[in-house]
Amino acid sequence: MARPPEVFEFRPPDHDAVVAAMHELAGAQHGWITLQPGIHPDDEPPPRTLLSSLLSAGGPPVPVCTWVAPEPKQKPPHPEIGILHKAGPKAVRTLVDAGITVPDHWVVLADHSRRGLVIAVHPESPHGDVLDWLLRAAESLTRIPFTGTWQASVHGRA
Repeated sequence: MARPPEVFEFRPPDHDAVVAAMHELAGAQHGWITLQPGIHPDDEPPPRTLLSSLLSAGGPPVPVCTWVAPEPKQKPPHPEIGILHKAGPKAVRTLVDAGITVPDHWVVLADHSRRGLVIAVHPESPHGDVLDWLLRAAESLTRIPFTGTWQASVHGRA
């Protein structure tokens, strides 16, 4: 039976608990972390209907970020990050326009309006730097203001 995820809130730059989880999951080469920003109730977008979900060309209005531990079968094993967002296609270009560039040693695997942005992270990239980049990118890809608090759901901890 799968264990439920460990869920906690954090407020950057105080993200030591998330970085510790990234380090642990990377060492085990198993698991992932889902990150969701806090949104003030007055800024909460209306719920998506089935019809709007089918007709929409984009992801959720409030971005959802993931960090996935490296898998042993990858050569070399490397973590991957992703952002589901509603910013449309070519999120990398949107980020560059906002002054956020993908580091040279990372590889963009997908930049799709529906599947989101997926990036292979260099295995030697510090977890704190990866997390900082991911959170800045997510905020840049939405028009909805964040409260500054994030929720982390850690899946796969022993």
